[in-house]
Amino acid sequence: MKKYSKLILKIVVSVALIAFLYFKVDKQSLVATISKVNLAYAPIILGLLVMNYFISSVRWKSLLLESNNKVSVWYLTSLYFIGSFFNNFMPTSIGGDVYKIFRLSKKLGDSSRGFSSTFMERFTGVVVLGFISIFGLTHYIGSYVILVVIAAIAGIFIGLKFLKVISKKFPKIKKYSDSLYSYRHHRSVVIWALVTSLIVQLCSIFTQYFIFMALGVRLPLGATFLFFPLITLASFFIPSLNGLGVQDTMYRDLFTLVAISPAVALSASILFHLSKLAVSLIGGVLYATGKD
Repeated sequence: MKKYSKLILKIVVSVALIAFLYFKVDKQSLVATISKVNLAYAPIILGLLVMNYFISSVRWKSLLLESNNKVSVWYLTSLYFIGSFFNNFMPTSIGGDVYKIFRLSKKLGDSSRGFSSTFMERFTGVVVLGFISIFGLTHYIGSYVILVVIAAIAGIFIGLKFLKVISKKFPKIKKYSDSLYSYRHHRSVVIWALVTSLIVQLCSIFTQYFIFMALGVRLPLGATFLFFPLITLASFFIPSLNGLGVQDTMYRDLFTLVAISPAVALSASILFHLSKLAVSLIGGVLYATGKD
């Protein structure tokens, strides 16, 4: 039972939040709003999701350092699609990373590089997401944003120091820590990862922005660059099944701050879930046919 306690917690959180929303939302308005979606935006939305995965794979390959000649961008892209497919069934929106690390480590014959490259691929994305949200925050708090930037940089620095201390006390994780710290000598690779991360996160943000456009809503710029990164970060870290319940609750609560009705906000969240599911089915096909 203890083995599955975390999974049970995440299922309970998702189910509880969805049930809460079910009783709070006007279901007739929700159905009416979704039925009016402009499908002309579908190619843009799905295309941005596919582009997100491809550029993420380019970033991932660069982070393999000396091992990057052992795998192709196509191989990593297929792993990305399969990982996104597994995210539909695994806890949190990073559950598929476990599969990606396993397959890549087996391909490279090096578990530490498989782990560190996948971790850095995610970490650079989270860092960029944080700074995009800070950019959005300037619309609301102005010059105070510099304090937030300092706190964010300090948090990253403390985290790296903590990892170094832990690796000394636990020798078994030292090789993974050393692999992560090797990026200190490859600053150009890290800069490239951050640049591609910016493109990736903009793809994600505008995927959601165009979903609102498909519902006839043009979001304010400040809300666009603040709310979507915050929702994505919350889906990474709050226990849930691939963000179910967490994303939907945050959509409903945050977008009411910019005068968007709960029915429209929840409709956008549902359409985003469905868009990700549709694209992830490519990963299901690749996994079923052994094309990874």
